[in-house]
This record gives sequence, C-alpha cells and structure tokens, in this order.
Amino acid sequence: MAYEKRAALRKQLEGTEFLQPDYADKTKINIAGLLRKWKRYCEFNELEGTWRDVIQKANRAMAMDFLEYLCQTYRIHSWGSSWEYFRQYKQLYASVTGRYMDRNDSREVKKWRDKVLVDRYGLQAPCNHGKDVANADTLLVLLTFNIKYDTGIFSWERHRFNLSGCYLGLAFTGARPAEFVDGERKTGKDGCLEELFPQHTVRNSLSDEDKVPDEHSKLLEEILLQECQNRGRPKALCYEDILLMVVRHPETGEDVLAMSIKFVHHKGSDNKPKPTIFFFTPARRLIFCFITVIVSLAVHDSAFAASNFTTVRQVFRAKNRGPVKCTPLRWKEEWLKRPVFRRHEDSVEDSDEPKYQPLSYQKLHDDMERQSLDAGEENAIEPKAWRKGAANVANGMHASDAVRDQMMRHDPKWATFNSAYINEKVGFHLQNAFLDEPTEDSLLAMLSHIGLMRDPRASKDMVPDGVWEMMPPDPETEKLDAERARLKGGQYRIKGSENEDRTRELPRLIAAKVARRKNDIRRAYREDYFYNRPTWDVEANGQEEREYIEPAIDLYIPERAQLAEILCNQPDNLSSTELLELRILAAELIVVLCGKRETVKRNRIQRRARADVKVTEESPGPDLFSLLMDRKQCPHCIGDETLSFEERKFKYCRPAVMYDYFDRKHTQQLGSVKQMSCNHPKCREETLEFKHLNHFKNHVEQVHDSVPIPTAYAGPSTVIFTRQRT
Repeated sequence: MAYEKRAALRKQLEGTEFLQPDYADKTKINIAGLLRKWKRYCEFNELEGTWRDVIQKANRAMAMDFLEYLCQTYRIHSWGSSWEYFRQYKQLYASVTGRYMDRNDSREVKKWRDKVLVDRYGLQAPCNHGKDVANADTLLVLLTFNIKYDTGIFSWERHRFNLSGCYLGLAFTGARPAEFVDGERKTGKDGCLEELFPQHTVRNSLSDEDKVPDEHSKLLEEILLQECQNRGRPKALCYEDILLMVVRHPETGEDVLAMSIKFVHHKGSDNKPKPTIFFFTPARRLIFCFITVIVSLAVHDSAFAASNFTTVRQVFRAKNRGPVKCTPLRWKEEWLKRPVFRRHEDSVEDSDEPKYQPLSYQKLHDDMERQSLDAGEENAIEPKAWRKGAANVANGMHASDAVRDQMMRHDPKWATFNSAYINEKVGFHLQNAFLDEPTEDSLLAMLSHIGLMRDPRASKDMVPDGVWEMMPPDPETEKLDAERARLKGGQYRIKGSENEDRTRELPRLIAAKVARRKNDIRRAYREDYFYNRPTWDVEANGQEEREYIEPAIDLYIPERAQLAEILCNQPDNLSSTELLELRILAAELIVVLCGKRETVKRNRIQRRARADVKVTEESPGPDLFSLLMDRKQCPHCIGDETLSFEERKFKYCRPAVMYDYFDRKHTQQLGSVKQMSCNHPKCREETLEFKHLNHFKNHVEQVHDSVPIPTAYAGPSTVIFTRQRT
C-alpha cells in the first residue's frame, strides 16, 4: 500500500502549479500588512473587481504607481524603506498569482524609484543621521535619571527596574532587545493574514478549491505544511535561561554570587540555532550591578526553589558547603518558563491573554525614548545603540574577532561587524600617532560616542506655554471639527442617525491629527533649541553666566528616595563587607519598591502639601483608617497597600468625580471577580465576601458612608451606588 500512496502523490504533484514559499512568520505578517495597503490602494483608485482580480492583472506600470502611492501616503523617508515595501509587494504578487514578477520589470521599477521617487519625495540614504554608539557614560546617565529624576508614572514601580535590567542586559551582552522582551509582531484583527495564507499550501489546476480534498490530497498537505512548534514559553528572557550560582573565588577564596544567561531566541534562531552564554559577576558600582536587579526581582516573585530564600539577605549570604566550588540556586518549577521582565498583571487580567505576559518591545522602546530625551540627550537613544556599543567595546584589543562574532551571533564570512556595526567615528588618535605624540584616548572616547551634545536643561516636552498660545489653529483639524458639528446638527445622541459611522470616526481622526501636530511641534522646538543653543551661549560670552544647579532628589516614595541616594551617591573605597551590606540594603529597597505604585493623584497631593502641610513620609498605621469614610474617598483605593498613605486617604473635589473615577478604574476589574471582598482595613479582618458588584456597593453605602446619598440626586455618576438601594 505504501507504493500506491507514493504513486498517487507523484500524480498529485504533476498537476501542481505553484508551491507557497515557506516564509517565516514575521515575513507573512509583513506581507499581510502590505495587503492592507493594497486594498486601500484599490479602493482609493476605484479599480474594478476584487483586490485579487486587480493583482492578477497587475503589470509594471501598476507596480510603479503603487510604489509612488506608498511614498505619498505613508510618509516614507528612506531608500531602504521604499525598496522593502516593493520587495513585500513582489512576495504578495507571487503568493496570490502563483508566479514570480519578471526580473526586467523589477529592474525598471528600481530605475523609477532611483530617478523619480527619490527626488520627488526626498528619500534619504541609509544611515543618513549616523550611527548612535552608546558607552558606559551614556548608561550611567540613563540609569541615574531612571531612579533619581524621572517623574513618569508607571502602572507599577517594578517596571522601573524592568527598564534598569533591560538597559544593563543590553549593554553588557550586545543582545537584540527581542531576546529580553517580547518582539513578536502582531497578526492584526482584520483577517488579512488568514485570507492570504490559509492552511492549504498547494494550488492544483486539476482540482477545484471548493472541492473536498481526498485522502491523497490530505497526505500531500500534511507533508508540505510546516507548523510552528509550541515552546510552552514566550520568546523573551525567562527564569530557565538564568543560572544563578554561589561560586568560590579562586583568588580570594570568598563565596560570591555569579550569574550566567543563555540566549537562544536570537534573530533567525528557528533556522540557525546559535545559543550563546554570558557570565556576570557583582559590579563594584551598585548602579551597574545586573545581579542585584535579577536577585531583587526573583525575591519579589518568590521564584527560588529553596524555602528559606525569602529575602535578599539570605540569597547574598548563601555559602558553599563541603568541597564543592559552585552551588546553583534553583528556581521553582512553575517559574521556569515565566518571563523575568513582565507586564503589569492588572493589564493582563482585563484581556483574554494568559497571565505573566512578557514586556513588549514597543513599551521598552517608548520608555527608553522618553527617558533619554528627558535626560537631555539631543536624539533619542534606541535599543540598537547598546548593541553597537557592546560590539565596538569587544572589538580590537578587548576581544578577538572570533569572540566578537560569537557574542554578536554574526557569521564571520559576511563581515557583518565591519559593514554595519563598526563606529563610523574613528576612535584612534591618528593625528598624534602620526606626530609621535601622546594620544588623547579619553578625549576621543568621549567624542566618538553618543551623549556628547547632551544638555540636562532640555527635556522631551520643553515648549513654553507662550509658544503654544501663539500657534495658529490647524486648518485640517478645524475642517474636521466643522464637519463633525455639521453631521451632529446640534444633537447629543447620534445612535441610529444617517451618518453615525462617520460621526464616530471623526473624533478619532481629530485626536490623531492633534497628537501628531503636537509631536511635530515638540520635535521642531527641540531641534531648534539644540541647533541655536551653542550660538546663544557664544554670543552671551561677555555676560554673567548663570550657574547650573543640579536638581535635588525630590521623590514621592520614601524608599525610592533612599535607593536613589544609595545608588547615585555610593561612597568610594568601601570594604568588601561594607559593600555587601550596602548591596543587600539596595536590593531590599528594590523588593519593596516592586510592590509600590504611583498615580496621577501624586501631583495634586504634592501641590496641596506645598500650600498647607508637609506630607507624612511614612504611613502612620491602620488605626487612622476609620470605618466611616468621606463620600469623596474611593472605597477601593483606601485598602490598596501598594499606594502611599496619602493616596489611600485622597479626597476628590466632590463625590461625583470620585464615582466617575471608580467606574473608570475599578468597575471592570471588580466585576470580573467571582468572590470579591471589601478592601477597607477595618473590613479586611472580618473577611467579608460579596457575590456581585452591586452587593459590594450596597455594603459601602450602608457601612462606610458617613452621609447617605440622597435618592433624589440625579447625577449620572452616582447611579452605580443608587441603582439598587435597599
């Protein structure tokens, strides 16, 4: 029977026109993204037939016109991006039509791009702005700003140390960001990927697509279909990749912590596995210690298998027993495949995604961009700057070419480092070497890395209020506002109206245009500031210089202020015992901060404190939370121990504002819980449980409300508490 199946298989393959290329998952997502643009192109030009019919008849002229449409519509700025779009178009063309685009036509399109589109749309050459190469000074600036000066509010303070860990890991390994965080592309929800790449991979001219496949067709499809293996873990840094161990130092004989990280999920790892292991030792400067960050996060997660490793002191005090020189510290079985740098659990609970989701690359990129600009950098620091910096440090006298290529996971025959990663700013002092004079190595090291033009007085949003007031209104936004007012016709309700879809779409378009305009103004103002500031300083040479005063540590959370003092003002010449105690204290503060969070109420509390009384630095204790609450206090936040004492006791300006806040922040979260309990410190001891959300609201009204809510009050915000009064 086996030879009969093979004969049927050969007969099936004889009628096969085209086999779908085995594209990688990211490539399929890119092609599906171009399909969305192709559909818009067909709709914009009002072409007859479906998008499949149009691409079946597409020729060289249509390919040229489509490439110009992309450059005009999607604000393409470089040669490489435009040609990458055309490569995706050729892949889309081959996937749909079953034939590859003619080479002569492809060359003609390239000539069209080079001679016409480059000049018409000002497409820039690759690396037109240069390569940003980071060094240790840049890392110190970013780490210091993150812990000491950053006023940004995160969903939880653990994310601040997620950023510190990512900064240190990227700088010390040269790894790609997708090896630390989740860099997987999203498939989209419009169905383009499923429409373009269905499960059936064979196109047969003899059989109809709607026909039910026979047994032999199924056999062929099973042979050709290559399904992605489920790894049971995300493509990010997980605990099973980290080996924390206590080793005996060969010179001093002391037991110290060491760590190794195995990187597997690098670029192209599915086709060419190149696992690489990096080793880490405790850094002398605590702000640079990657081990301290990992140990603190692991203690906060309770990820150690040893039952007595519940504090960082117990971990750092671990010793080798007997004749062994190394004692690995194992992780709990359930934590092996969980990511170290994660999203906040609350953001995952409200979605359909499973718990313990890794931090996304986009979140890391956006926060790194904001922090670097607020720290005074002229240009935003991107994650690739750390990879280039690590490669250039390892190059030359620090490591051989073989070790450098191993660290970067480069194939030596392609000379990838020399073509793409080497610093374009030559760090060798050729002038003094030619003159046989002492070289200025430290000066050239400063000149050849990013951060030379850093100005601490600059920030991401530094446009004065007067400039915003002088800005003329945007004509496009005003036109959309007028259209929205015309469609609404003075009516509040738009449901069921003739132009309901357009009326609902206009606010999103207006908000997008306003946000884009604000970002363009901020960017233009920063560019003008960095371009003209040197000239202003030179012209004011004869005037009295205003001394720049470094901002003091003014942080809202006391533990963060204490940690910033330890990391940023670490004394020199500490003994090994003193350094260990300071390291343990810093790690303990990190563990405490991982369970804290800040909200926007912090700013209003600080303003009130400056006007009235100084805010208490420590929580006085549970006795100050009375059973009867003020109607302007949130009944859920008062028991949230991750907030500070002042935020738990915070009073809104009026009850209606508090009810709106409760609806917006807590209703969906509490409504998804099957058995909820009152979070108030007085009720927590009694472990009261409620069956549904209205049961909990009724309890708050009867037990904790000092003044009953009038039933005659018709405010829309209080409906949640008066809907089912008993």
